[in-house]
Amino acid sequence: MKEKRVSLQDIATSVGVSKATVSFVLNGKGDEFNISKEKQRLIKDKAKELLYVPNFFAKSLRQTSTKTIGLVLSDISNPFYAELCKVIQEQLHEKGYNTFIVNTNDNLDMEKTLMRELIQRSIDGMIISPCNRIDELIPILHETHIPVVFTDRPGDENADFVGVDNASESANGIQQFKIKPKKLAVIIPEQPLVMTLEKRVEGLREGCKKAAIEFEIITSVEDEKIFSQLISSSLKTGTDAMIPINNVASFQTLLALKQLNVLIPDEVRIICFEDSLAFELMQPQISAIRQPIKQIAKESVDRLIERLSTPEKPGKHLLLNCEFVSRGSH
Repeated sequence: MKEKRVSLQDIATSVGVSKATVSFVLNGKGDEFNISKEKQRLIKDKAKELLYVPNFFAKSLRQTSTKTIGLVLSDISNPFYAELCKVIQEQLHEKGYNTFIVNTNDNLDMEKTLMRELIQRSIDGMIISPCNRIDELIPILHETHIPVVFTDRPGDENADFVGVDNASESANGIQQFKIKPKKLAVIIPEQPLVMTLEKRVEGLREGCKKAAIEFEIITSVEDEKIFSQLISSSLKTGTDAMIPINNVASFQTLLALKQLNVLIPDEVRIICFEDSLAFELMQPQISAIRQPIKQIAKESVDRLIERLSTPEKPGKHLLLNCEFVSRGSH
């Protein structure tokens, strides 16, 4: 049988004081209400002895704020989102906020369900990296008036957003090759492209068009043998440079090139969009376009804190610059 939750009244009865006195002490207001140090010590000791746990939601109703932020991420197994989550949680903690973290696996139905559950927990605000489209999220967001900031993936044009210009940054990557490519193969993951990856492909296509570089898309299928054949065929038709558009495509491409005994950068030059610590351990080390993850996280939190205090201000879009990490593969 479940034991009854220890209440303020239980502590008050044990110590022989009023419920209000216990409340003042446990909320750090003992000195303010002239409660003796000895009595404060007795109350705190009794609370520990009885394993008292504050009623978080009752307290939040009294204060009209839960000091809690919902963080909705699309794929926490992705190193990008794992780092983003870590820094956002640290930044919110420094500012006195707790974080409810949910992972949607880029599943729209799960995303809608989890967002509603977060809202029902009376969170003060939300930071969201949404699934591919937000059309079905709009009714949910309209049901509540809590501040929302979109991170990495944009929401609607009027909402706060912090991220990078994926189209522009990927197009700039073409300019980093030491020798202008004759033919660029863009490697995409097998699963349907989310909006950020679509923009990267769009930017690379336009960049190749402007630079008069032949352009090809290769899908990094799960079957290693088939994918290696696709890479081999592309190289035979003149491909001399490659840009995988995320880490999944990058590692599959590097593995295929190794299996084919293709020399980097002698036979093909490569720049990966999204950096990885593993790239420094390879021979040659792999050049990459690094996203400013920590800055995205910090700016997202700052934007939300600003939104909490001034909800009437119009939304802003903050586009940060990526860093090109020059190693030996390009």
